[in-house]
Amino acid sequence: MENISLKTIQCKLSVSCTIYENYAWLLNCYVLDFFTDNHWNKLPKCWQKSLKNLDSHEISKLLNYNKKLRSNVWPLSILALHNLLSSLSLPRKIVDLNIQSPFFTKDDKLLKLFWKNVKAKKRHEISICYDSALKTDCFHIVDIGSGLGHLSRILNYGYGFKVCTIEAQELLSQQAQNLDNEFETVLERKFPGYLKYNKNVHINKRIQSNITANEFLTLIKSAINSEDDDFKFGIVGLHPCGDLGATLLKLYTQCPEARFINIVGCCYMKLSTLPGLTQGFPLSQFCKLRNYNLSYHSREIACHAIENYIEKLNRNECWRLKIHTYRAALEKIIAQKCPKYRHSALNNVKYSEDLTFENYCHKATKKLNIDFSDVTLQSSEIEDLLAQWREVVVFYSLRLLFAPLIESIIHLDRLLFVEETGSAAQILPVFDAQVSPRTHVLTARKK
Repeated sequence: MENISLKTIQCKLSVSCTIYENYAWLLNCYVLDFFTDNHWNKLPKCWQKSLKNLDSHEISKLLNYNKKLRSNVWPLSILALHNLLSSLSLPRKIVDLNIQSPFFTKDDKLLKLFWKNVKAKKRHEISICYDSALKTDCFHIVDIGSGLGHLSRILNYGYGFKVCTIEAQELLSQQAQNLDNEFETVLERKFPGYLKYNKNVHINKRIQSNITANEFLTLIKSAINSEDDDFKFGIVGLHPCGDLGATLLKLYTQCPEARFINIVGCCYMKLSTLPGLTQGFPLSQFCKLRNYNLSYHSREIACHAIENYIEKLNRNECWRLKIHTYRAALEKIIAQKCPKYRHSALNNVKYSEDLTFENYCHKATKKLNIDFSDVTLQSSEIEDLLAQWREVVVFYSLRLLFAPLIESIIHLDRLLFVEETGSAAQILPVFDAQVSPRTHVLTARKK
């Protein structure tokens, strides 16, 4: 997203939240309750009439913001909604960052060793880190949620950053240390004297939402044994889950020593929305003063992979699209037979072209021990429900249509938050949405 004024961002947020409020009734409907709560009849009559017999290719066009809908197929209200959502949502097409981040070597064997475990999406993160470091003259990185340390390893050994990782899972932290040792052994054996580096510092700790900026800074400085009054660092978070992303943004704004942050959010449904120190959404004063909020259901749909579903629709493999119908029909049976199990988490079922509804029910409810002996899973009533699979696909697609808008609201709120506290910030689509549905990175640096 190009640099735009705060006023423009605020205007976008206002309109986006108004649209969300107008369609909250749709977003707050679980697809699994499609039959139980008769969701289809909640749609406007003109929508029901126009959408009922659409094939999967036409439905895929509805979800594709880059394609114009045919006016002879869609109701005017959907055409207008589609255009609005397209204009308000952050673009998801990858941009060319045009960042030159020169690697220290052109040796093919050494390059292969370095890039062995680094996924494509992490390579974009590396370029952004390098660019942020140059602009802030800050080459110390704190990598939060570092996992096995593949990103930190390349930043350290490949680009010369001093890296401190913080990982909540002790096993992953230990494995990252072991991989560092193995990597150094291979480097010294195959390329003796070729590379000088600092040791990565690995911290095994969970960053809680109530951690203070002073506690965070003390943790980092004690781990790296730094008593430098001019100590400064950048924060990197690749897919911090739920409130962790919001917590990192707060720590960034509250720590003068934190000079930049690059963050890619995920698991928005886990964000805390109750007012208080640990609130994950909204963050900006602009949104807080207006009491903007997003329901759990809407934040959950924002995490869905819209591009992957478009691809599934275009393949027109009906059996792949019917899984939501199976789940909704099963939920109706559960509501009638065992209401205490309504909305229970069921077993994941690997669906295939020959998966019958009866087999699906038994596999999905195995841990609940529901007795289906007095239920005819092949009755005409069940067949009537399963025959409505196109309506279920349409209903799911209508909810999914709003996913980019909801994610954009969360991103723009975060962008406003860091800019309100004196940072220059951007939101950039840098990851291939087919590979990583969370395609945007928020990058900010202190002015």
